[in-house]
Amino acid sequence: MELTKERAVSAPEALKIMEKRQKDGELSYEQQNTLTHLEKTAKMPVKDADALEKALTGLDLKLSDKQMAMLITLLPKNADEIRQILAQEKTDATDEQVKAVLDAVKSAQ
Repeated sequence: MELTKERAVSAPEALKIMEKRQKDGELSYEQQNTLTHLEKTAKMPVKDADALEKALTGLDLKLSDKQMAMLITLLPKNADEIRQILAQEKTDATDEQVKAVLDAVKSAQ
């Protein structure tokens, strides 16, 4: 398989991709392990993850694909966790922006 494109995806989106691949044919050992892990750890369905992504995109905060995927996958429970995710790519956020992200995450759960 040739790599044509690379981007960060959330756990719910990765689960959807792996389930589609499973329907298309037999998974390799590593792919099956990944699917099993995602089934256990994905915290929300893809539909809810898509809604959360739209809510986060609507905020006045420039989030990278990686940050967006981490927020959706980890569903941070407090402002400190959000700040840690944002700090990985040196994104500055005001207290109001962090609170808005936290409110969006909480409403998605």
